[in-house]
Amino acid sequence: MRKPDVVAKELLGKIIMFRGKKARIVETEAYFDEKDPASRASKGENKVHKMMKEEAGKILVYNVHKYKMLNFVCEKKGEANAVLIRALEPLNFKGRCNGPGLLTECLKISDVLHGKFINKKGSIYVFDDNFNVEDSRIERDFRIGVVKDLEEPLRFFIKGNNHVSRKAYNKRL
Repeated sequence: MRKPDVVAKELLGKIIMFRGKKARIVETEAYFDEKDPASRASKGENKVHKMMKEEAGKILVYNVHKYKMLNFVCEKKGEANAVLIRALEPLNFKGRCNGPGLLTECLKISDVLHGKFINKKGSIYVFDDNFNVEDSRIERDFRIGVVKDLEEPLRFFIKGNNHVSRKAYNKRL
């Protein structure tokens, strides 16, 4: 149970596995509670807000337009915090995973995973294969596609990785 910005950074370089497909997490975004204007939690009580308040380690899947977004709940129960998985580097398959909607399509992630715990049978597995991402290789930027953002950049990605959704963004709204 750690803050989403800490979890977002720590997830970089980890392996995500679903239905035999393995990929490296190369980009994430942190989302905080109701005070974060870009967070789904700031939109009032709804099913996403409710799930963000669940136990750390639960999977949150919701739609944005026609795409599914894959998130992991973090922090303690009762606090609405989550990390969006923004981009993956495919390891044992071919496919475009350089965006949150593209990666869920490629991995065929559906609402069936919503509410399940990570690393449980029939779910998504996240593990460390000792791939080292040095702090000097981790870039921070502002979140993509949000109308209002916080002052702190909460998008994390591996510098120089070709599978990151956007290399430089820096759009301050």
